[in-house]
Amino acid sequence: MYQEMTVYGFTIDTVSRRPVVLLKSADGGTTVPLWISVVEGVSIAADLISHDLASKGERNDFLTALLKRVGLQPDRITVERDVRGTVTAAVWLKNGSQKLRVDVNLVEALNLTLTYKIPLMVSSGLMDWATKFSLQEEAVIRESDEQRYADYLEGLDPSQMGKYPM
Repeated sequence: MYQEMTVYGFTIDTVSRRPVVLLKSADGGTTVPLWISVVEGVSIAADLISHDLASKGERNDFLTALLKRVGLQPDRITVERDVRGTVTAAVWLKNGSQKLRVDVNLVEALNLTLTYKIPLMVSSGLMDWATKFSLQEEAVIRESDEQRYADYLEGLDPSQMGKYPM
């Protein structure tokens, strides 16, 4: 089962220092965070800027022209979590009653939904997984902080103690 979501915004995870794309349901009740790399974040920004610049001209961009030429229309984008825990994406194209699935990189899918306003459908499995990471619950934050500090202390080198003045 899938639920339509939109790209709500971008933020930086202060712990991992990685960009996070926030997907939100139409009713605002469900938020799905997707961690991406810095390079992927820059890619999204660059694609949005280049599309804005290209759309000011008289001609269509390459993808729009190609799809029009072969008679295909974008139908939807699906995002799901596979059995290995990897977030995957697919673009669904249609030509009349025929449908074609094209597996794509997650960032490409996000670029397409932002650029071409293609509906973004997120699987219930991914939404269920994402709700485990709700940062609204104090217990999750406390447990995460405790584990982070414990990992930090375990990784300290005793020879480095007292090296830096307080």
